[in-house]
Amino acid sequence: MAASTNMFSYKETNNWFKACLALKITKDGLANFLKTELQTAHTAVGISCGNCSTEKLIPCPTLPYCNKRKRHYCPFHKSQKPQQCFRCDQVKQNITLHHRYNTPSWRNTDAKKWTSDFWEIGKCFLPPDGYSSVLSVHESDFNGIISIMLNCTHFQNCLSSSCLSPPPPDRRSPLEMVLVFQARESY
Repeated sequence: MAASTNMFSYKETNNWFKACLALKITKDGLANFLKTELQTAHTAVGISCGNCSTEKLIPCPTLPYCNKRKRHYCPFHKSQKPQQCFRCDQVKQNITLHHRYNTPSWRNTDAKKWTSDFWEIGKCFLPPDGYSSVLSVHESDFNGIISIMLNCTHFQNCLSSSCLSPPPPDRRSPLEMVLVFQARESY
């Protein structure tokens, strides 16, 4: 027990703690920006009907989602025939066009919520697994936020040099003091 009380005296432990704190502050800082821009991207992608499920919009077989271990059975699809819905298909195509690698994560999203929830559109730009239960931008981790910004081409227009270097908050209050104050408030 005595060894664990002295843990913060080690430089390596302090560096890990600082890195975790920096990731949390960065994630929290980017979350509101991401939320605003995803709402804009949601408008650009279009509005679906709200009745189609993701499984019905994606044809079978679609790699890597379809894995037919048994004959005529796909664990991802409820039916092997895609549903014909012009509005939802248009939204699906727009999501694919906005994806940097043209491979959205269909497993993460619920197409029935595309009408009202911008986050469900954003989840298409996350890594393929592990984000289906994340309900908001603020619940996502740093990796998720950065993945959306890298995979969604909408953010190419948002992150110009003028956006990346805003003026400092105040000459009397350098950025370092602001970050230290935020870190103290958070913990």
